Amino acid sequence: MTPRLALTIDTLTHGPFGLGRSDGKVVLVPLTVPGDRVEADVVEERQRYSVARLASVVEPSPARREAPCPYTGACGGCSWQEAVYETQLQAKQRNVADALARVGSLTGFELLPMLPASREFHYRRRILLHVDGERRIGFHRAFSREIVEVRHCHIAEADADGGIELAARWVEHLATPVSEVEILSADRPGQVILSARSRHAYQSADGDACAGLVGDPVAGIVMAGPGWRRRWGETALSCVVDGDLRLTHDAGTFSQVNPEGNRRLVDEVMALAGFAAEDDVLELYAGAGNLTLPAARRARRVTAVEADARLVRTGRRNAADNDLGNVRWWRRDVLAAVDEFNRQKRRFSAIVLNPPRAGAKRTAPGLATLGAEKILYVSCDPATLARDLRQLAARGYALRRVRPVDLFPQTFHVETIAELVLE
Repeated sequence: MTPRLALTIDTLTHGPFGLGRSDGKVVLVPLTVPGDRVEADVVEERQRYSVARLASVVEPSPARREAPCPYTGACGGCSWQEAVYETQLQAKQRNVADALARVGSLTGFELLPMLPASREFHYRRRILLHVDGERRIGFHRAFSREIVEVRHCHIAEADADGGIELAARWVEHLATPVSEVEILSADRPGQVILSARSRHAYQSADGDACAGLVGDPVAGIVMAGPGWRRRWGETALSCVVDGDLRLTHDAGTFSQVNPEGNRRLVDEVMALAGFAAEDDVLELYAGAGNLTLPAARRARRVTAVEADARLVRTGRRNAADNDLGNVRWWRRDVLAAVDEFNRQKRRFSAIVLNPPRAGAKRTAPGLATLGAEKILYVSCDPATLARDLRQLAARGYALRRVRPVDLFPQTFHVETIAELVLE
């Protein structure tokens, strides 16, 4: 019989769980809030911890609230909605500090206060939904690949939220089966862009239907699959960073989901970097220029490394459109580029990197021989960040300051900026 435990929840983990203890052993329980007294049924036993299912909240925490989204508990997306926002911020700050200490064994740095989001809800410009074999559209159920069919999303901007119903009708009538649909708020208020991904060959019957849908409120449509890509209408998006720098990118390429939060992130990176007019900056994982162009405004030269050819083309266009001629773009795998710079004995005064969630484990060792006096590391995962910072610390870089930034309210995700200096 599954054991039922009586627990008090101590904190929120970097994951969809509240953490309590039973006889000294950690127990992870979803949909709980620090301070809750709960009963929970163990569903998985591990050597160092257990995972349990919430049976009942015996005594709710003062930090608990009624989640505003009707899909909470089923949808696996926003796992912290029951916690008031201040509690979410405190937990993210604590999780960053814990990862740096536990994974990175890092000490002696200043952990700056979390930069909160200006909006708890309706902050995402783009949302990615999954499509099942019955063409139902929604998010994955918690701990499952099953689709929870939705028609609204509480963290999406109003236009993107309003596009869910439209996208569901569109997917239902496509001849080409699709597995994912991204809905984006277009530049023009009241309009959306629909972007679908398929694992199948394109069916030409969709051409007229997609072209006919473009107008109002659909600004543009993108469909892509193995070896093919089709586009109808206006699919370019723009965002503004660093005051008045305008960046454009296609709906099918990466961009930050929270435009307002991204502006604050860029401002904070530039403030911590403190670039001077003589700096020669290397940026890795440059994307389409989100950090590149603000750095180029301040430094003598920026070398931007990005493996994705479409992002490099977009970045070059963004630099030209903003009259920034001091950026050299390298379409190259980041590890190969760092190795090449070391073979050439190239030296840089500063390095900026913003890798994907997996971090820069293989790249970090090579950075230490490029001579940079300062490294700015932007991360979306505290554990991989701490692992990589530990490598850099072993090679002479001291962690000076860390700034957590909340780009993703109602979730456990947190963006972190780390400033390292050569000792």
